[in-house]
Amino acid sequence: MTIVNCFTITKWTGVFVSRDIEVVTQLRKQEDSNFNKLFDSSINITNLDLLDAPLRNGYIIQNKPFEQNEWELVESIKNYLQEKVDGILLCPLAIGNHIDHSICREAVLQLYKNLPVLFYEDLPYIFRITSAQINMHIKELEKRLNTEVSYYVTGLDNNVNKEQAIHIYKSQINDEIVSEITSHMNNVGGERIWGEADKIDQLRTILEE
Repeated sequence: MTIVNCFTITKWTGVFVSRDIEVVTQLRKQEDSNFNKLFDSSINITNLDLLDAPLRNGYIIQNKPFEQNEWELVESIKNYLQEKVDGILLCPLAIGNHIDHSICREAVLQLYKNLPVLFYEDLPYIFRITSAQINMHIKELEKRLNTEVSYYVTGLDNNVNKEQAIHIYKSQINDEIVSEITSHMNNVGGERIWGEADKIDQLRTILEE
């Protein structure tokens, strides 16, 4: 299993450290390392070392079409994934319209016909919107893909304590966000993964092995 972190060059943090880009970027990488150590995980974590949204254009929420530099990022991520992905690709739904999530999703949508793709819900953003808004987002995705999607709930019983895992990422998470994430997971009985039925069946088989 590989996690691809795209926008890893940043100076944003919720903890009291230097706002120096190198300091914060290294802090994020250390948190990934701490995750693997705590859960004795063999997950391969790859960083693409792209500038995050505040360092690029100064905004986080997408409320207009992509800028030229954002389309260039879409192309760069798409090319990387096309070369490296071997297996199911999990992609953010981009609920909440975080521009970095939207860029990643656009890159994956351009590869959708060539790779087995599933979508995960963006936390905590999905907790902050209504069911009607979620349904609208899913309908827009189905229209884009020209297919129907459903969801699979991973469940709350697994080898990783989600709340404990979240707390590792102290530079990005506070108690309010932890509460939002765990509340949503308790509401739906786990985490929902969206996609076409055959791709969901593939994931279910992998998880049940």
